[in-house]
Amino acid sequence: MAVREAEVVARNPDIVGENPLWNPDDRRLYWTDNRSQRVHRLDPATGAVETAVEGQSFYAFTLQADGALLLFMDRTRVGAARAGGPVRLVIDGLPGEREARFNDVVADRSGRVVAGVIPPEGGTGSLYSVRPDGSAAVLASGLEMPNGMAFSSDDRSLYVAETRGRRVSLFDYDLDSGTVSNRRVFIDLSGEEGGSPDGITLDADGCLWVALAGGWSVVRYGPSGAEMARVEFPARKITSIGFGDGDLSTAYVTSSSRQSTPGEEIGPEGGALFAFRPGVAGVPEHRSNVSTEGGLPIR
Repeated sequence: MAVREAEVVARNPDIVGENPLWNPDDRRLYWTDNRSQRVHRLDPATGAVETAVEGQSFYAFTLQADGALLLFMDRTRVGAARAGGPVRLVIDGLPGEREARFNDVVADRSGRVVAGVIPPEGGTGSLYSVRPDGSAAVLASGLEMPNGMAFSSDDRSLYVAETRGRRVSLFDYDLDSGTVSNRRVFIDLSGEEGGSPDGITLDADGCLWVALAGGWSVVRYGPSGAEMARVEFPARKITSIGFGDGDLSTAYVTSSSRQSTPGEEIGPEGGALFAFRPGVAGVPEHRSNVSTEGGLPIR
């Protein structure tokens, strides 16, 4: 496939940029830098970047049915906010997970959110379902750092990147009950060099795009798991990918400027937001519909 070379569209630089999500309501791209405690907003028409929400460690977010942001934070807290407004706490931590934090999330077509939770130090993580009424249930455990997630076009399959395990797992997803089953390996990178899977997204052809943290690239995999295309970047830690613009024809890619060890190479554009046109469109992300009534501002 013909892929135009990636370009830098914003130099913040982010410490750990994540979760590029297109908002069709205001035609802006939103993404988070969880270490600087900001959600950014890009106007592709002008190139202007502004802070939409700030003040907490926002590890991931969804767009709600009413247009608000549903924000997934440390201590497994969930908040809600509108651009420029205060963050209101709507879930004060998941039972038994108050020392853990959220990592990445995705909404299904029923308005639930599947959320990855990781412990503070080592160990394995879990998947949770956060339901529209605000209750939550464990879907799966024993995941080696659950990270990016994506649903198939019919919402019957759920892809989950396991960063420490260096694989992308695939689950059957029951849309009626919001449960998962039949976990298996879709992509196994454990025996290869070139980074670990981080953020992921599907395109309109049913192919999976995977951001490779430590691998300088995003890779497109076909339905069989075979590599189909690779796009390289001047940043070593590529963290996530999402489609945007009015026709979802532009792929936006986040990166990190954080050094895990002193002197670690991050590349000349580590922390930048990139964009490229892959020649295939993305698919609209589902909106969450989790109740936010009664949430008080976090101070």
